[in-house]
Formats: sequence, C-alpha cells, structure tokens
Amino acid sequence: MSSSARNDDAGRASGELVSAEVGTDGLLEGLRLNPRALRLSSEALAGHIVAAVRAAQLNRIGECPADDADLYGLIRRIDEIEVQTARDFDCLTSTIEDSLHRLEGR
Repeated sequence: MSSSARNDDAGRASGELVSAEVGTDGLLEGLRLNPRALRLSSEALAGHIVAAVRAAQLNRIGECPADDADLYGLIRRIDEIEVQTARDFDCLTSTIEDSLHRLEGR
C-alpha cells in the first residue's frame, strides 16, 4: 500500500479478514486479504472486499467516522445480504427452470 494512504482511510470487513485503503482521490490504493479470507467462497469474499472498499471510501469523504463500528457493521451486513440475495435468486431461478423443463418433458 502506498504510504500516502492514511490509517483513518482504511475500511475493514469480516473481522479484519479484508481491509482496503483509498488515496486522497478516493480511489482504491491497497487491499489486504488475511489468508483465512481465502477460505471463503468467491461470492462471500467479493462481498467482503466491496464492503471494505466502501467503508474506506466513506471514511475518506468523511461520511463514516473511523471509530463508528456500528456503521461498518451495517455496511458489511447490507453487502452480505446483497450477496446472499443474489445466490438465493440464482437458486430460485434454477429451480424454476428445472421445474419448467420437467413439465415440458411430460
């Protein structure tokens, strides 16, 4: 990570498994993954990365104080719900498609 990124511009997700830092321009400067994060599914890991980057960006623009853990938790939870909803929707779509194929075969 660049030395120009400040600690208070860091965003974290999933209990320090993922952390991100943004530069003064608000763009991503660095991303750290704890080795344990690699045990997550790709969808879950992507969600945690997005949550960490968003938290870091919000820190940078001053909408999310660095010590406001409740807001970080809320952002992370919303991202997790978004990922889970996408998975559930994919599963539902697959089930409906399978049912339609079985009905067409009768």
